[in-house]
Amino acid sequence: MEEIHDVLDAISNTSAGGVLAMIVKVTGSAYKKEGAAMLFKPDGTQVGLLSAGCLEEDLAGRLEENDELYRELIYDMRGEDEFSWGEGSGCNGVIHIWTEKLTEAHLTHLLQLKKLLQEGQSVLMIKKRGDRPGYLFVPESGEAFGHWEGGIPDNGRVLERGMFFSKALKSDVYVHRIRPKRRLVVFGAGPDARPLVSFAAGAGFSVTVADWRPAFCTADHFPSAETRIVGFPHEVLGQLKLKSDDCVVVMTHNFKRDQELVCALAKKELRYLGVLGSEKRTARLFGADTVPSGVSSPAGLAIRAQGAEEIAISIVAQLIEVSHAVSVKEAACI
Repeated sequence: MEEIHDVLDAISNTSAGGVLAMIVKVTGSAYKKEGAAMLFKPDGTQVGLLSAGCLEEDLAGRLEENDELYRELIYDMRGEDEFSWGEGSGCNGVIHIWTEKLTEAHLTHLLQLKKLLQEGQSVLMIKKRGDRPGYLFVPESGEAFGHWEGGIPDNGRVLERGMFFSKALKSDVYVHRIRPKRRLVVFGAGPDARPLVSFAAGAGFSVTVADWRPAFCTADHFPSAETRIVGFPHEVLGQLKLKSDDCVVVMTHNFKRDQELVCALAKKELRYLGVLGSEKRTARLFGADTVPSGVSSPAGLAIRAQGAEEIAISIVAQLIEVSHAVSVKEAACI
């Protein structure tokens, strides 16, 4: 999942004077890829990572020594001896990082970006260097905003992510389509749902937990869930407004409730629908001999998981796999 969401969550009015750093190009292999973001707050707090910890300290030192509004830094991590920058990390890649000092106006734009993402819009972010450096945010609907001079390159509008040289702007341009956090809805608030919600939230999902039992569906049991809904399946389904990018896991352990849920959810277009339990039980939920295509049951990757924690890990791993597979497919269509 994208670190920009963690950065946006950490931004406040006290962030003015801090620095936003983002990887815009990687040649070879690296721990983090294009789009990885990191926030350096004025008080020294750091949010996010741009590597496995290899370059953050050096980057922080360079930012303290330089007060430029926009800057490009290049780290060659290919060296395998102690005298090279890589210091034996063996990442075998060259990392290009663009940094931006956060002004009051920039903070206002980042908070506007955060609001649009929370509303479910994807936003095209465009950055440029050269003689007239700047940034621009182009939402799906509404006016573009940012600090920008010149036109928007047509090829920049269709890219999902990448850097190119614009002849019209006479500068390098980085384009990145930032999408809202992918949502995971967990039906069932039993004890085995707790590690799933915790791990999924840690992996970057916006998690909603739904259950008809108020004693189960609580903030104490699910502190990392962004939303908790108490209600019976038909009540909750009417509130959720599920979208095609949403992932859903059904794990109430109540046959009647599970049956009501899967029969309704199977009619919706979802990124992922997983049902906890054996294939035989899930087939019974559908009143069929086999599990319908498009339904993952038992939910999770087949890693011989046992116990709530291992099963939660297998499910989150499958969610990540599905998410990455979609990203690769979208990129291939550009």
